[in-house]
Amino acid sequence: MIRSLMAAVAFAAALTPAALAQDAPKFSVKTSTIGQILDHPEAKAAFTKVLPEVAANDQIESARDMTFDDVKGYAPEYFPDAKLAELDAELAKIK
Repeated sequence: MIRSLMAAVAFAAALTPAALAQDAPKFSVKTSTIGQILDHPEAKAAFTKVLPEVAANDQIESARDMTFDDVKGYAPEYFPDAKLAELDAELAKIK
């Protein structure tokens, strides 16, 4: 009985928001704003690597408060799913 209780407590502790946050990527095309990505040197480098034409365009500054998923709705030809997946993978490498 006590072993079961101890196992349940250990399992619950492993599922705390803090523990789950450790596994979550720091940046994501779905949750991070373009401004957050532009302001972080490693994230900006990943963005520039995957979408160089978009990153070099001055108009990207006007989308600082939006996510890549948001702007994809306005200009899907510049944000294809394959490129966003590639960018997400690059962003997930940032610790």
